[in-house]
Amino acid sequence: MAKKMHPVQIARRISLGIVLVGLTILTILHQKMQGIPSIDALDPFGGLETLMKFLAGGEFIKKIEPGNIVLFGAVVALGLVLSRFFCGWFCAFGALQGVFGWIGQKIYKKRFVVPAKIDKVLRWLKYPVLAAIIYFTWTTASLVIRPYDPLAAFGHLSVGFPDLWTEFAVGFVLLILILIGSMFYDRVFCKYICPLGAVNAILSRVPLFRIKRVESTCISCFKCDRVCPMNVEVSTVQAVNSPECIACMECVTACPTKEPSLVASLAGKAVNLWTPIIIGLAIYIGAALIGQATNMLRFVAPKLTDLASKGTINVADIKGSSTYAEVAAAFGIETERLYRELGLDMKKVPETTKLKDTAALAGIEGFETDTVRFAVAKILGIPYAGESAATNTAAKPSEPSAAPQAQEQQASPAAKPAAAAFTVPADFVLEGTMTIQDVAKALSVSTQQVIQKLGLPADIPVDKPLRDMKDQYGYTMTTLKDKIKQ
Repeated sequence: MAKKMHPVQIARRISLGIVLVGLTILTILHQKMQGIPSIDALDPFGGLETLMKFLAGGEFIKKIEPGNIVLFGAVVALGLVLSRFFCGWFCAFGALQGVFGWIGQKIYKKRFVVPAKIDKVLRWLKYPVLAAIIYFTWTTASLVIRPYDPLAAFGHLSVGFPDLWTEFAVGFVLLILILIGSMFYDRVFCKYICPLGAVNAILSRVPLFRIKRVESTCISCFKCDRVCPMNVEVSTVQAVNSPECIACMECVTACPTKEPSLVASLAGKAVNLWTPIIIGLAIYIGAALIGQATNMLRFVAPKLTDLASKGTINVADIKGSSTYAEVAAAFGIETERLYRELGLDMKKVPETTKLKDTAALAGIEGFETDTVRFAVAKILGIPYAGESAATNTAAKPSEPSAAPQAQEQQASPAAKPAAAAFTVPADFVLEGTMTIQDVAKALSVSTQQVIQKLGLPADIPVDKPLRDMKDQYGYTMTTLKDKIKQ
């Protein structure tokens, strides 16, 4: 007769199940409806990435919402108090791996274990992965992990294979390999690759929570070792200090001794098993309440029509999930005029089309949401410097634009500074740590040509890092990256 599952493990599986099912439903609805958060806005790791971009370029990643920062803050708080509690109780991707691990056990009737020497080396892999993501997010000020992120690929399964493969080929392949691997080895991604797991592992050096072993009652049955999904050796230590412990409590609830041999402890004192669970839930719910109070726990951008009604709408507020009808209505533009400016056929691309779906419907390569932003800015005669430019002149649809001829001239290519006549290699990456001299040397041109190409003032210092001068000269690194490619 199968042993009944401990209530703690029932609670953990319910928690993980709610997170996984909820995430899956939201990612499907996001492709069908407006106002539903994307996978990018639901991933706590996005909070760290957007903070890196903010430090590098003074702006947040467009696909990331303030809610990501709240979620990441909750993960950090959990890590400091309860080790990798998030991984064991709230991680949707961990839950997905658990589902495939359960399927694997049903098929193969056993748990496979990576040889100890190989396992020990592989456990370190997630740290250079984390370091690489932080470095490239810092230097490129963009969501560099997205095309390679298996969770992002999972969140876009509902778009159909052609679009999925176009944008997430690497991430999709990784997703398949991880799920197949999870059928043989428990939580293979969590152990070896997960950058958020690496963050939590680093934080786990200081938490109040530990699982302790009572040697006087332990019968050395090794059952705790066998049930641990992270393959932590519990049976030979006085306290589980491993950074791999995800606080799942599997070892505690599996212990067969009548007198407790494994106990949960906080600040060195044994506590009821439910205490750390209640604390973990309180931290997460508390973070949500703080996010609500500060208006940061927002997973979707405000609707264009809402912003327009408040008179605070900017060109940069246009999102890929916006439709052409909404853009036209919000900015007081005739739909036909917008289509003419973009060179689109309304029969192929109806006004109810989301901007992000334009390329597929119209068969136009390289069509992006920023294309629509530039078109709207040109029609309204207002400045727009490119994607992620945070400070554009607010458009007020209710007020007709004055001096339309002058505005058209302002938005026309002729009004822009002439670009320097040199070609930038496709693989060149402009980094915030570079000086103008560095860029000139890398491209074999003069510093004056670089200044002209980037549209910078003639008197700007050429020997200082670009990111250190952005506030003084009023540009963003994202704008410069766009200009260097033009």
